[in-house]
Amino acid sequence: MRRDHGSLVHRRLTSYTPFRFLTFMRDDTNLVGRGDFPPTRWSVILAARSAEPEERRRALEVLIAAYWKPIYKYVRLRWGKDNEEAKDLTQEFFFRLLEKDFLARYEPQRARLRTFLRVCVDHLIANDDKASRRLKRGGEAELLSLDFESAEGELRYIEIPSPERTEDGHGASSAFPWNG
Repeated sequence: MRRDHGSLVHRRLTSYTPFRFLTFMRDDTNLVGRGDFPPTRWSVILAARSAEPEERRRALEVLIAAYWKPIYKYVRLRWGKDNEEAKDLTQEFFFRLLEKDFLARYEPQRARLRTFLRVCVDHLIANDDKASRRLKRGGEAELLSLDFESAEGELRYIEIPSPERTEDGHGASSAFPWNG
C-alpha cells in the first residue's frame, strides 16, 4: 500500500476530526537535533482519555504537537524511510492513534509512553512493509490475452438454438457437451 505523499491521511483526518494542524508538519521535517521524546505530561494523557470532547480535543492537539517530530525522526532514523514516506507514515500513525484510540490501551505501569508509542509505530511500519511486499491476487501469473471479438465473429456463423427446446427435446444447454 503506497500512500499519496501526505494527502490521503490529511484528507481523512479533516473529515474525521478537527486536527487540521498536521499540515504544518510538511514545513518542518529537518533532522536537526536528536529527536528525543518529550517528558510525559500525565495531565495531558488523562485529558486525552477524557469523556469530554473539547478537553479531549485540546489534549490530543498538545500531544500530537509534542510528539509528531520525535515520531517522524524515529521513522526516518530507525526505519530508514525517506522524507516523503516518513511524513506519510507519521501522519498515518497519528490518524490511527485517533481513530483506534490507542491511548485508551496505554498502561503506564507496563511501559513509558515513549516506549508505547514506538512499539505502535514499529507495528504500523512492519505491517506497511509487509503489505507492500505482498503479492496481489495473481501477482506472478502470466496474463493471457483473450480475443473476445474473434469469438463473437465466430458466433455469427453458428445457429444458436432457442433456450426453450431444441429438435432433440432438450434445452439449449445440451448443445454444449460439458453441460449435459
